[in-house]
Amino acid sequence: MRLNRFKLSVKLTGLSGVLMLLSGCAGFTGLRSPHYDGGPIEPDEEAIERYSESAQVDEAFEGIYRRYPLSSRLREDVLDFSDAGSFELNEGEYSVGEDLPEGRVYIQSESSDFRPEFWIIHTAHVVIRDETDSVAFDQHFQNETGVMQAYVDLREGYTVEVSGNDPILYVDYSGETGSNWVNTGLGEEQITLTSGHYSVGTHLSPGQYTIESATGPRASELYLLSENDEVAIIELHSRMNPAGVISAEDNQSLLERGQITPEIYEMNEMQRQRFEEDKPVIDLNEGDVLYLPMVDQLLLEEK
Repeated sequence: MRLNRFKLSVKLTGLSGVLMLLSGCAGFTGLRSPHYDGGPIEPDEEAIERYSESAQVDEAFEGIYRRYPLSSRLREDVLDFSDAGSFELNEGEYSVGEDLPEGRVYIQSESSDFRPEFWIIHTAHVVIRDETDSVAFDQHFQNETGVMQAYVDLREGYTVEVSGNDPILYVDYSGETGSNWVNTGLGEEQITLTSGHYSVGTHLSPGQYTIESATGPRASELYLLSENDEVAIIELHSRMNPAGVISAEDNQSLLERGQITPEIYEMNEMQRQRFEEDKPVIDLNEGDVLYLPMVDQLLLEEK
C-alpha cells in the first residue's frame, strides 16, 4: 500500500513539474541574450569579424596575451649576419656589446636524451631585455615541450638571461648553421618561419598572406608591430596545427579497409575541413616587424 502511495506521489510531483514548465513557457519568445555577472552581453560584431578573418585578438582581451611590456627597440632597423663567429651560452646573464657582439644570430639548443640509460636533460629559458627592462624575446628551449631554435636580433644594450636545467645554447652570427627548412626571401610566395624576429621588406615581401599552418609545443601568438606604434596580436591557435589531420584519400582508405568506424571517419572529415577552411589572412606592410615566440614552424602563403 505504501509503495502504491509512493508511486502516486512521484507521478503527481512529475506532472506538477511538467505543468509548471508548460505554464512558464506559455509566453516564451526565444532564448534570452547571454548574461554575465547579472548583466547582458552585447556581442562586438566588428571584433568577431576581425578575429574570424585574421585571428587578431580584440583590444579588450590583449591584456591576457601581454605578459610583459614589449621592447620598443623591436622596431629598429633589422640587423645583419656577420663574421663574428659563434658562442656557447650556459646559465647566466650576458650583456650585448660586452659579452656578446651586436648582430643577427641563429640560436640552437642542445638536445636532450630521454632514453633511460642516458636521461640527459637540457632546458633553457631565455629572456632578452632592453635597457628599460622591456622584453625583446622570451622562449623556452627544449625537445618536445619547447622550441629548439630561433633567429634573433641582438642589439647593443640588450641583456640575455639564460636559466634552466643544464642549459646549452649555440649562438651563430653567420646564419650558416640555421635550419635548412626555414625559408625567407623577398619574392617568395610561400614563407616558412621559426621563432624570432623578422622584418617585412627584408625577410619577406609586403603583401597579404594566408596563415596556412602553425606548429609548436602549444598554441602561441604572432606579435605584429607596425610603424605607427600599433601592435596587433594574432592568435596561432591549435586549429592551425596540421598534426593529426588526415587527408580525404587516407581517411576513405581507412574506412574501406575497416580500420576506422563511420563515426571516426566523420570526425576525421570534420577535423580536416576545419583545418582547410577559413584560414586567417593578415596584411604585412613595408617596415612591419614580426615577433614570433614559441613556434616551430609558421607557414605563410602570399595571396
